[in-house]
Amino acid sequence: MPSYTNNKGCWTCKDRKIACDKRLPFCVKCEKAGRQCLGYGTRLSWPRDNDRRRAIVSQEPRCSKMAFRPHPRNSDYLNVFYRDVELSYELTGGAGSKDPCTERNEHYHWDVMPKHSAVGIPRLAFNPSWMPITLNNTHLSLVSYFDKHLAMCLSPIQNARVRDLTLRMAFEDGSPASYAILCSISALSSLHLKDTVHAVEYKRKALSAVWASASQTSDTKSVLQRIIAVNFVACFETYANPNVSIDWAVAICYAKTAAINTYAADQTYIGDLALILDWVFYYDVISRFAVRHFDRRFDSMLVCARKQHLMWVEMNSPDKTYIVPTLGCSLEVLNAIASIIDVVLEIEAGSDPDHEVFDRLERRLRYAKQDIRFEETDGPQSTNTAAQASLVAELHRLAGMIYLHRAARQSLCTNPTLQRLVDDAFGVMEHLETCDRPLPLFVVGCEARRDDQRAIVLNLISRTQVRYLMNIVRVRKFLERFWAQDDLDIDQSIDYAAKVTAVLSSSEMLPAFS
Repeated sequence: MPSYTNNKGCWTCKDRKIACDKRLPFCVKCEKAGRQCLGYGTRLSWPRDNDRRRAIVSQEPRCSKMAFRPHPRNSDYLNVFYRDVELSYELTGGAGSKDPCTERNEHYHWDVMPKHSAVGIPRLAFNPSWMPITLNNTHLSLVSYFDKHLAMCLSPIQNARVRDLTLRMAFEDGSPASYAILCSISALSSLHLKDTVHAVEYKRKALSAVWASASQTSDTKSVLQRIIAVNFVACFETYANPNVSIDWAVAICYAKTAAINTYAADQTYIGDLALILDWVFYYDVISRFAVRHFDRRFDSMLVCARKQHLMWVEMNSPDKTYIVPTLGCSLEVLNAIASIIDVVLEIEAGSDPDHEVFDRLERRLRYAKQDIRFEETDGPQSTNTAAQASLVAELHRLAGMIYLHRAARQSLCTNPTLQRLVDDAFGVMEHLETCDRPLPLFVVGCEARRDDQRAIVLNLISRTQVRYLMNIVRVRKFLERFWAQDDLDIDQSIDYAAKVTAVLSSSEMLPAFS
């Protein structure tokens, strides 16, 4: 029988400082001497006392000369789970894993429920004379709670014009469509007050009223009321479930389809019609991003995401250079971001767009105008001030350019142009008090590779989280998983889009960014 040897001596012979015969699996000298052979593998060791060849020895430090430095209480710890390592192995071409539908969240804890207690509910006068329908006292209180408190905490409806429009449409008449709005508002208010049972019941009533209205009438007013109600249902799903149910995607697609059938591509819309259109378009863009980076999407999701009708309608707006509170940026910027996502969808499908397409999109964002109307900044929250609104809008613009470079141009993180954009984006984040827009926060946050950059992102999320924006908490979870993948990908050999898709697909359903 042939004998095999190792190229290094065993640890026992090394400790005894004698020659080793290097036989496998154990040293013959050790066997003859009756000693335990410690083998040839890697051995971790700690320097011996008074070892002059080591810079670090095992001598205990003198406590009297060593100041105790406790960890600050507000420190953030980023954990890397077994699932992160497993996912990194898959992305680099390793063996497949278990069923993703049952394994994705096995090691992740998605705690996104609010930590604060509910505030007192302001009450309306019981069934005022102007009210076209009769509501019970609880229903009235929930609507009043939405008007006085909740509406200021929800993106993208935290401005007076959208809030007033919603209530006007809710009390427009006693039709099923207006009742659907009332029920959807009550569902959100109940959820925020931690009354989950009644919240789900109000949501069910809202959807039933939407279907009843759709079967009875197709006039423009009823369609717009149904769109508002369904948008609130989408908002409800975002805040109700850590992983969001499929109802979020269904609601957004329903609202988008209804808007396509209502708004003509060759017309200009202002006033209430423009407000509702902006709201639907905002959901359209963020859901388009989610669909692109979700590996278990349905074909119907992709078909709905690819429809560009609303983009063309919005480009007719006379106010496309102004920052729209519903969007968080100007229509010029959001439309360009939507176009970039469409290009990335084409690349995923096998298309190879010309670089002129990328250059044109980059020029649109570089020279996009984002003026502000001071009458739009009438809210009491600091994020609604002119300065903060301008910063959030600028973050959208920079996030769009970063996503263009990373997902479309497939630029490496060391690209000088990309680095300048990233530095500018983190400069904006440092001056933001809060940021309730998950999409730019996620795109820019993914570029945080240094501890100081990640601290900027986490501090901004913490300040924003106080306002009960569960979507922001969800973004933090996604960012932590992306950072884990980035740290494990030492050579940066994994494609950016593939990495984002893997992280967002850790959610059981389509990730919500609303």
